[in-house]
Amino acid sequence: MSNASFNSFFNNSFGLNVKIPDRTLKQLGKTASETASGVLAPLFNYLEDNETVFNGDIAKETIKFYDASFNIGAKMREEDIKMNGETPKFDTRF
Repeated sequence: MSNASFNSFFNNSFGLNVKIPDRTLKQLGKTASETASGVLAPLFNYLEDNETVFNGDIAKETIKFYDASFNIGAKMREEDIKMNGETPKFDTRF
């Protein structure tokens, strides 16, 4: 095998010169984008729904709900004392 035939053997394309139709490329792009969005859409929806957890606002909301719960409890205890009087204290030491 001479040097010239060796070079021509490796310079010939074998299978890589196949023309892919435009319709196939469009379908492939559409399928790839739908697959990617189908996989990532639930993740993005979860992050959007729980945004307050990830940006630090959840701490503020927790404090707000704790304060509201404490204030409601204090008002209920205050009204209970008004309606029923002081809580009886029993001497349990014998």
